[in-house]
Amino acid sequence: MASLREIKRRIKSIQNTSKITHAMELVAAAKMKRAQNQAVAGKPYSELVNNVIRSIANRIDPEAHPLLARSEGPNTAVIFFSTDRGLAGSINANLFREIGSFKSSLKFITLGKKARNFIVKSGRELVADFPLPERAETAFVRPVAKLVTECFLNGAFNKVYVLYTEFESTLKQTATIKQLLPIIDESVLKELSQEAERLETREPLFEPDPDTVLETIIPQYILMELYQILLEAKASEHSARMVAMKNATDNALDLVDDLTLTYNGIRQEAITKEILDISTAAVALE
Repeated sequence: MASLREIKRRIKSIQNTSKITHAMELVAAAKMKRAQNQAVAGKPYSELVNNVIRSIANRIDPEAHPLLARSEGPNTAVIFFSTDRGLAGSINANLFREIGSFKSSLKFITLGKKARNFIVKSGRELVADFPLPERAETAFVRPVAKLVTECFLNGAFNKVYVLYTEFESTLKQTATIKQLLPIIDESVLKELSQEAERLETREPLFEPDPDTVLETIIPQYILMELYQILLEAKASEHSARMVAMKNATDNALDLVDDLTLTYNGIRQEAITKEILDISTAAVALE
């Protein structure tokens, strides 16, 4: 059985750990609030641009723009958003599992040390690695957008996906795979044609024409889509870290309570034993 001194030392150590995890929880909560506000604020704009592009794509030839055109080939790239640091629950492990859903060989563009380390250690092809910013800004995803666009246009990539953690709520973040290029895939085109047949509403007007609108929107679409994904990845990271640190703090405090009960029990046993020894000695003296 552990001695009183050893248990007391363990209690002190766990209390110190709980203070650290609680401080990390508070820091993550402060960052989470800002990141959540940014992610939620950006969603309406992202959805609006998506709707505009879907509306245009339904009434023009997909081959009219090179970023809409589908090209056959084995070169599939994945832009992989992870975290730089751990202590964020299972957020990175869920992303690593999603990579197994791809059947073909992949080329990876990573943002985040955890993604880069996983790709390198697993022997997969790493094309480029970009630093993950502490605060999300469009300047950080601009070179990523430029790289994937150029590689898609020159045929180095036939498809480009994004693997990231979608922010749904403070307690729920989902590992998500999203096709970035070509912008409209076959499943979306089929969905659009079915929707057009089902609805008999008046088509929106585009000035001067859908092709010109599309030519203007697409470069901004790639950039803003990656920026919105970065916002969601950061919001998910801070949310997951806050929850993980809160759980760690609660578990530490529960462990302190258990050890305190054990400490008091051993101490009470020692006191009772001393009393019995004193009583026995007193009786013997009589």
